[in-house]
Amino acid sequence: MNTDVQTSEPIGAATSQKSQIFALFLVVFISLLGFGIVLPVFPFFGTMVGATPAQITLAMAAYSLGQFIGAPVWGQLSDKYGRRPILLASLAASAAAYILMAHATDIWTLGISRLIGGLMAGNIAAAFAYVGDVTDDTTRPRAMGLLGAAFGMGFIFGPAIGGFIGGGEADADSFLYIGYVSAFFTMIAAFCTFAFVQESLTPERRRAAAAQKGTPSAFTAVTLLKAKPIVLWLTVLSLLVIGAGSLFEATFAFFTSDRFDWGPREIGLSFGLLGAIAAVTQAVLVGPLVRFFGEAQVMCGSLLIYAAGTAGIGFATNELLLPIALMFNALGIGLFSPAYQSYTAAQSNDADRGLVMGLTQAAGSLGRVVGPVAGGMLYAGIGPASPFYSGGVIMVVSLLLGSYTVWRYGAKART
Repeated sequence: MNTDVQTSEPIGAATSQKSQIFALFLVVFISLLGFGIVLPVFPFFGTMVGATPAQITLAMAAYSLGQFIGAPVWGQLSDKYGRRPILLASLAASAAAYILMAHATDIWTLGISRLIGGLMAGNIAAAFAYVGDVTDDTTRPRAMGLLGAAFGMGFIFGPAIGGFIGGGEADADSFLYIGYVSAFFTMIAAFCTFAFVQESLTPERRRAAAAQKGTPSAFTAVTLLKAKPIVLWLTVLSLLVIGAGSLFEATFAFFTSDRFDWGPREIGLSFGLLGAIAAVTQAVLVGPLVRFFGEAQVMCGSLLIYAAGTAGIGFATNELLLPIALMFNALGIGLFSPAYQSYTAAQSNDADRGLVMGLTQAAGSLGRVVGPVAGGMLYAGIGPASPFYSGGVIMVVSLLLGSYTVWRYGAKART
């Protein structure tokens, strides 16, 4: 176990561990369905209520702003009270936010609904912390890959469902349906959490972590970053990578609509292709590659592929080149996320795992705030391809930073 405190066995034996990770896989997959359904239709609905592209990207960024604020708080609360109640509370509140969004009639209500949804989105940090609780150095990369595959599958089916409901032209009725379908899937995820997910950070483990000599009962972000400077570098890396990816996510619908005259259906299917490749990569390739090369090396190498795919979208001048660029982009996403999460989780213990994962998730959320805003400004001010070229450059900078972090602290850095 990668924890400093071991007062009890990780959740049962290997069979029990697998069943818990599978249950969490279902929870994350169903939860991401709700998020993915909204993705291809939101920009069109924003236009329909009279918003400009800049206002739409700001409303989209409100979700990530809420996540930036909420993720460390939820992560720290999960260290104190356990992962399961945090998952339940955040999923229930997210469903309510989707219903508010469904009834929005202006861009301000849309933005507020997404902000509330982001504030309540504590399930991501808690989910990754959960996997860190129940795995060790040998099983963690594959488990993180499976959790990442759940994200990918959510983006396969979610945008496809959203594109199908939105059809060729989105309208108010279709957006109402999308909001309620998203809330429905999120409540299913909450039910699965209640019915199938056991607590990973038991009261005994929480008490032992709090009582550990030299470990405060509740870390703050400042004390944690002082005690573990590697976490600071990893949060910066998350900010850069997710921010660069968000340049693509926020402007892809506008780019393909302007350049190829695509609508919600085509955009939804494209996000589905992206999710399919990322999910297969995470479920099948990550484990063997990490065993052969190491998680730090896979983390850094994936950024070069990610850079090529992101910049390649901007170079795609026809509909034959675009899927090739998307394949590279998806492969980079699929390799980076589980390797990064595994390497990050290895730097934590029972007393701070939720906060560590919350901080890195918050940094990624900040990237999703800055990325769409910057993407909208680049798109309007410089040109449709500029967000993708910029994203590729930022990925190269991220590669340099990741390589420095591994060199500075080691490929097997541990607490």
